Amino acid sequence: MHETQGDWLPSRAALHPAGLYFSLREIEPAELQDAFMQETIARIGGRESIVQVAREDLGKGAEGCAPAGIIFHVARCGSTLISQLLKQHGGLVVYSEPLPVNEILLPPHKWARSELVAALRSLSIAFARHAGKRYVLKLTSWNTLFCDIVAEAFPLSPWILSIRDPVEVGVSLLKQPPGWLEEFSRFVDPDGASKSREEYVARLYGALCEAAARLDPRRGRLVPYESLPAAVWEIVAPQYSLSIDGEVRKRMIDAAGRNSKAPLGKDSSFEADSAVKRASSSSELQRAIELFARPRLRELEKRHAS
Repeated sequence: MHETQGDWLPSRAALHPAGLYFSLREIEPAELQDAFMQETIARIGGRESIVQVAREDLGKGAEGCAPAGIIFHVARCGSTLISQLLKQHGGLVVYSEPLPVNEILLPPHKWARSELVAALRSLSIAFARHAGKRYVLKLTSWNTLFCDIVAEAFPLSPWILSIRDPVEVGVSLLKQPPGWLEEFSRFVDPDGASKSREEYVARLYGALCEAAARLDPRRGRLVPYESLPAAVWEIVAPQYSLSIDGEVRKRMIDAAGRNSKAPLGKDSSFEADSAVKRASSSSELQRAIELFARPRLRELEKRHAS
């Protein structure tokens, strides 16, 4: 990899027959206070540099560059709150839903699995150089479908899976569908059996749980939505070997009172909505959840309880 140091943030990635290309932006780690990394890039811009890793060099030199922790999640489940509270620590950098990871994992996978693993390791070199200290990757929700590839790339990195009641997740996904929702139907509903959008989002939740069940539970912890925000200092921080003193905890508590997804500089108060979501759920969604989502969630929880 071209020798880049300091403030060059990996903002894009492209798989090419000749190797892996990175777009780097000159953005300081301290600027990553937006809810999502791409929001910071859009807000700041910064000079751009393009670097290449030859295909035969993928993964080389990645020792010591793995993330201190990985955040997987099932969407609309408090994962952004977790990442925003971790930013209060000061001893690490948090990369929230980095586009380069998406671009490496996005199917159809034209590269062999071993090369995707190596590409993620090469990406970790760029993140480690940018951070200059320990860092955490908070991934996009659909990345959980391929969480075993990420775990293989970083076998020593501890992880958490942020989860929430599937009815509440389903209501949110139906009300505000993410742009990627239909793109992964071959992994969610390969036979096209879903009779409604409610059934599809229920199958999606089940597929995310099934994918997470492929991970080694000895390396990970489940973080239920209802355990937040205290779970950040009681579960997540110990999982990532982070010490939390009184001052850091106070900053986390203060940050938890704000809407974690609010645009930077436009703080708004957090408003609990679990009861509203459950009350607004349709009977069709509830039936689909009981058939396709909740059994997979219970199996996953049982796996982590044993």
